[in-house]
Amino acid sequence: MAIARKKLNKAPKLNLIPILDAIFIFIFFLLMSAQFIDIYEIGTDAPITTSSENHPEKNPLNLTVELSKNKVVIKTGIDGIIHKSFNLKNLKDYNKALQELKKQYPKENSAILKPARNFKYESIVKVIDQTRMIGDKNVFVTAVDTQNRKYPSKVLFDKIIFETQD
Repeated sequence: MAIARKKLNKAPKLNLIPILDAIFIFIFFLLMSAQFIDIYEIGTDAPITTSSENHPEKNPLNLTVELSKNKVVIKTGIDGIIHKSFNLKNLKDYNKALQELKKQYPKENSAILKPARNFKYESIVKVIDQTRMIGDKNVFVTAVDTQNRKYPSKVLFDKIIFETQD
């Protein structure tokens, strides 16, 4: 009698193989049906705000680049006076104009970028590349470090700040 009771109390083994097979097939179809997208990010700086008593220059550069349709417009000064305007296809001329501005303002290193809502992402990246660095290998501009020492550089305006257009 003792042997018969042991057999009755013993729980049957649960076969997990069909459940695991179903889970792996489910994972396979889940991965195959998922949409994989590339997410791109443009690193920029936040706008600078200050409450210190330091007085800015009398005529700051305040470089603003407006991007709309196929136009790139360079504005300077606090009032946003149009310095030059370019077609999107002439980014080399745009880069040369920025080189001229960098020669006039060697301490300045930031630019405000204002793309229109419908401006293409790829075009924004091209404009940022031309704003940050000199395209020609043999051309350098004079830059000034924090201790007012001058040195040759290929960097134009490497701090890009995004702003929206109205």
